[in-house]
This record gives sequence, structure tokens and C-alpha cells, in this order.
Amino acid sequence: NSGESDPSDVINKHTDNGVDVAFEVAGVAPTLKSAIDITRARGNVVIVSIFGHPIEWNPMQLTNTGVKLTSTIAYTPTTFQQTIDLINEGNLKVKDVITDEIELDNIVESGFEQLVNDKSQAKILVKL
Repeated sequence: NSGESDPSDVINKHTDNGVDVAFEVAGVAPTLKSAIDITRARGNVVIVSIFGHPIEWNPMQLTNTGVKLTSTIAYTPTTFQQTIDLINEGNLKVKDVITDEIELDNIVESGFEQLVNDKSQAKILVKL
């Protein structure tokens, strides 16, 4: 469970030298630093999240280990369509993660700004 164990301790217990690849999905400095820490020398860290604010981080953390840092936008038209199909078929339950519903006219302040500034927001549904 989240918060009950130190991720580094768990990774060290179950690997010889860390994971080959770590995905940073929270968008905050501590998880980026932890992802790099748990990755083996010359492994890869992939940033999937969107960081809402600049963070303080020392690139020397990469230099010391040769860990490679990259990022991705995980959505392609095919992936998007597959997701819509799963929702339509009832195979992907999304209601529990929708934290708000807004009108398109309010997308900046009630959508983007809320997602960046209010960590209780997960997914905001935009009515079209």
C-alpha cells in the first residue's frame, strides 16, 4: 500500500541493482528523484506525468549513474480510440475517477488550472 513502505527498500529487496525502467507518473519532484534512485545504472526513467510547476532537481543524480531520462505523451489516435471503445463496452469503469464536470467555456480556469493546482482533481469531464 502507498505510504506503508519505502519504495527504495522494496526495490532493493527484490532486485540486484534496481529496475531496468521506471515510470514517473505523479508529476512531483520527490517521485522523479525516487524513480532515478531505484533505476539501475544505465537504466531508463520515463516521465509520463505532466509537471504543473517547475521543480528543483540536481542533474548530477543522472551523471553519477548514467541513468537515461526521457518523456512521452502516451496518447496516439489508436490508443485514444481503443480507450473510448473500452468505455463504451463497459469494460473500463471511469466514473470513479471523474472528479468534476465542466462546460467547454470554463476549460482553462475550471479545467487546466484545477488539474494543475488542486491535487484532489483526477479527471475533469468537459461537456460538449
